[in-house]
Amino acid sequence: MASQKIVSDLLGLLGTRAVWSVLGMLSGIILARWLEPHDRGILALVLLLPATLVTLVKFGSAQANVYTINRQNASVEKVASNALVMAVFWGTLTSAVVWIFRAQLTGSVLRDVPDWALLFALARTPLLLLDNYLFSILQATGKFSTYNIRLLLSESTRLVLLALALIVFKMGLFAALVIYTGVWVMNVTWLLVTMRRQIKFRFAIDWPLLRETYSFGIRSYVQILTQHMLIRVGFYMVNAFLGATQVAFYTIALRFTELVLELPQAIGLVLYPKLASLPEDQVHRLTAQTCRRTLMMTLPAALVLALVGPYVIVLWYGERYAPATEPLPWAAMAVALMSVYVIITRDFTSRAEQRINTMSGLIALITNATLCYWLIPQLGIVGAAMSTAIAYASAVVVLVIVFLRESGLSLSELFLPNRSDFEYFLMMIKKLAKRVPGSSAILPASW
Repeated sequence: MASQKIVSDLLGLLGTRAVWSVLGMLSGIILARWLEPHDRGILALVLLLPATLVTLVKFGSAQANVYTINRQNASVEKVASNALVMAVFWGTLTSAVVWIFRAQLTGSVLRDVPDWALLFALARTPLLLLDNYLFSILQATGKFSTYNIRLLLSESTRLVLLALALIVFKMGLFAALVIYTGVWVMNVTWLLVTMRRQIKFRFAIDWPLLRETYSFGIRSYVQILTQHMLIRVGFYMVNAFLGATQVAFYTIALRFTELVLELPQAIGLVLYPKLASLPEDQVHRLTAQTCRRTLMMTLPAALVLALVGPYVIVLWYGERYAPATEPLPWAAMAVALMSVYVIITRDFTSRAEQRINTMSGLIALITNATLCYWLIPQLGIVGAAMSTAIAYASAVVVLVIVFLRESGLSLSELFLPNRSDFEYFLMMIKKLAKRVPGSSAILPASW
């Protein structure tokens, strides 16, 4: 039953994120075709900044929420109450600090971002932090349906509003930022109301539980921060060296990478709570199995990205975004490495051994920042993508060496698919087919 629940959650999450990604891609096409590349680059930075600020002040709390609920049997209501208070506190404090030091930031990594646009980014920060905390509780309790509904509702609303504002009424960057902020307000409000019906949280702190949460979370903090900055540092350094227009091109290129990465991310979201509840001797084999099966999906997708991506970018986004095609081969290499990184780090986190993730992440982040500083002035956004791919390779090497030593498994057990893996995908296809009306007519009778 447990394995069936995992498959059901995974199919639901993959299906939801697939639709969400398509909706997001359509929004991206509208933004690219009806905004100038310079404005598109500013929008990308304004949307990226809150994610970075949230990562700076989460202190691993989201992962700790999953761990304390599943491993320590903590009260879900008390965890949710703590999350609500800390999201408001840290989100507001961080936004205030950034506003105070805005001159230094807009003169470097946020170059070209006007103050009024920065205000939109800071307004979204507490909302994004609260959303992140609440989702971790849904993740811990297996309530993925609430997350799925919220995800599709917000993205479809955003798409419709962007189409109206930019295509019909010919509005610009300001309207786009209003829409993104307004949808986030709606998003978080709906999530709060919906979760309140299931989990009776309140605006209160349970101090012993909070200390326990931060005690676990702080061990994940550097890992989570480095994992975020591994890919995002390139955006900030591209902006610092080259300006917002090149950020727009780099954003389009990396958007394709993120589409492929939806596979391991969705798998990791479902996998982590399961790993956190398993005896340690079962964790390694499930991780290896998941890594093999993830690569069976991401490697072909990465190949398609490298070969077909350049044509798709010009077709969808227009000829003026042709420079976004240049980093795609390196982006494709990076996405396969990222998928391995995402899955194996879940193994160490579920066993409270985040120091391994931290060590590998720091090595990769230092590598990435150093290479970006050297390669971006010479190779532009291609240098940024190249730096990221090499950095992830260094992180994966460290993770794999330690994982194999601790698990006693072989390299082939981690990377080479076996018969059970192919049977698994056959079973997944059957389950998926049952959800698609009329699909039984085109499947072999033996299925």
